[in-house]
Amino acid sequence: MSDLEKRLDDLDLALSALRQKLELLCEKVEASLKRYLLTCPACKKKFDLLVNHYSIGLFDNLVYVKCPQCNKSMPVVDKEGGEIGVVSE
Repeated sequence: MSDLEKRLDDLDLALSALRQKLELLCEKVEASLKRYLLTCPACKKKFDLLVNHYSIGLFDNLVYVKCPQCNKSMPVVDKEGGEIGVVSE
């Protein structure tokens, strides 16, 4: 095997390792972003919490979301495991 072929094989192995790391990173990013996707209990449309939120201060600092389709306003609540949900009533 020539020196050039060995270098190409080494580069191919390095590229394969980088592809695997990139796929793993993409999976982690997608899993992190999924926690900010909510479904409206009224119209069942999925929407992004980070884009459709607004804050309102009553007695506590509450965060509300408004459905972009039906404009229903819902307070955000914490769930177990760091998940986020909305109060459906």
